Amino acid sequence: MDAHHFERVVGWLLKKGRDDADARAAAGRLASYLASDPDGAARDLIKPLLPIMMKHFASTVWPPFGNAIVQDRATAWRIEHALGDGFSFADKKRPAVLHVPEDILFAWAHANPEAGPAFLARVLPVLTTRAEGVDRTFHPLMMRLLNEFGDRDDVRRCLTQNMHTFGWSGSLTTYYALYEEPLRSLFDHPTGPLRRWAKEAHAQMRKQVEAAKRDDDEQDAQWNA
Repeated sequence: MDAHHFERVVGWLLKKGRDDADARAAAGRLASYLASDPDGAARDLIKPLLPIMMKHFASTVWPPFGNAIVQDRATAWRIEHALGDGFSFADKKRPAVLHVPEDILFAWAHANPEAGPAFLARVLPVLTTRAEGVDRTFHPLMMRLLNEFGDRDDVRRCLTQNMHTFGWSGSLTTYYALYEEPLRSLFDHPTGPLRRWAKEAHAQMRKQVEAAKRDDDEQDAQWNA
């Protein structure tokens, strides 16, 4: 069965919804298979089905992923690439993890504070949008994560990694500038470590903007020489 046929047939089964026993069983097996071998041959077959799996079968599908993330860091990193969207060029990121109901994600994070919040800091979208000419803020789920876990060093560290993992075309000046106002919004946050992190990250982004501007100017000078 080729990839298109697999997606069409299994997608048809999954669309029967959580009340269908065969659909629930299929969703559970696919999730367990991908969670146990995130880099396996079936990854590219299953990944397009993750949004419908997460949305309609989260109580069945999320536990295999959540358990694997907690148990092994290497597996967690591989699952991050299966569930995330880090290198997307899209203005609005839609990683599969966004289809998991918020209450399930955060209940899992609170139950597994040593691994869950940091994983979400790496895989959730940082901003609502990366489009130019519109107001940008931290994504609501990322903001909730910071409100509830922003005192954790690993969460702030993983958020920094997330901010510096990107697909982008054009000047880096524009990319780094995306974060200036969202970071500024945290300057008065009630969590002290998060406030301090935001100010440091903001200063670092300003330095990176200036460095990118210098690179742009040097490139323009070379082209116009």
